Amino acid sequence: MQYMVKKVDMSNVKNVDDYIKASNNATIKYCNGLNEVTEYCGGKLHRCRNGYAGFIGDIEYVAVKV
Repeated sequence: MQYMVKKVDMSNVKNVDDYIKASNNATIKYCNGLNEVTEYCGGKLHRCRNGYAGFIGDIEYVAVKV
């Protein structure tokens, strides 16, 4: 299965508008399988309603099945 992983830098986010800008400018990587997602993120993400998500340091990762 292929996942689209969005890497959002949260280090300068202070409010919702900053988060929306950071989310729109986030880098996107396509990974094949959850093992590759875990390698890319540097840790396991939590299962959410629409995929996987989690914070590792100041970075938010969101993985959605494509």
